[in-house]
Amino acid sequence: MQKKFTIDFLDKKMKVNEGEVPQYYIAESHQPIIPPDEFDRVQAEFARRKGLGHRYSGNSIFAARIVCGDCGSFYGSKVWHSNSKYRRTIWQCNGKFKGEEKCQTPHLMEEDIKARFLVVFNKLLGGRNTLLEDCRIMQSHLTDCSVIDAELEELRQEIKVVTELTQRCIQENAGRAQSQEEYAERYNGYVARYDAAKAKLDALQQKKDQRLVEAENIGGFMFALSERDCELTEFDEGLWLAVVDKATAYRDGRLVFTIQNGTEIEG
Repeated sequence: MQKKFTIDFLDKKMKVNEGEVPQYYIAESHQPIIPPDEFDRVQAEFARRKGLGHRYSGNSIFAARIVCGDCGSFYGSKVWHSNSKYRRTIWQCNGKFKGEEKCQTPHLMEEDIKARFLVVFNKLLGGRNTLLEDCRIMQSHLTDCSVIDAELEELRQEIKVVTELTQRCIQENAGRAQSQEEYAERYNGYVARYDAAKAKLDALQQKKDQRLVEAENIGGFMFALSERDCELTEFDEGLWLAVVDKATAYRDGRLVFTIQNGTEIEG
């Protein structure tokens, strides 16, 4: 509130608020179009894809999950023999022919990816109890944000102090004549101090949010693993999304799965 304020009540002239009057942020003031938890999960998925590198496109469950071991690009779906009876869809490195050297990683068939995932998931079932205990420890560590919260509170206090100093500086300049060079220097110093604190605050908040999302992903993986009492015989899309963070394809034909807790298993 008060992004602008009225400086002349007679002609209703408005001015952008640059600290002359207080501003207010009201949380949960209206019904959101997107539920907050869903929004957070989407932002986390954006961050996950960005962390893997390269631009993402596609709407398959395998998109942004399979990575080339040579160049780090995502694998994308390609159609072979599109106008013949031999038509088939394969997955291949999107950057295979873009660099100076052609990637040597092989293309993959969806049936092969699914079959290898079944092998990996059934391996996980074999050591389920130990794995679940490790995940609980990791989840507890990720959700303990007490140190980050303390740093966030310090930065909020710093921002509050700097905001008050900036407002006082503006009011003093409006109330009495003074050197505008000195005023600009003092004002710009406060702005720089505010911007530095705000940048640190945003980075820390993003770090905390990412930790909580990772903990939630591990929780989903734990639930998926604990719900299975027997080996998986058919591919399950929900389990794929809950278990696999990424799968890296190597030129020797290996497909190494990184599961949500960071463990790597060859399929």
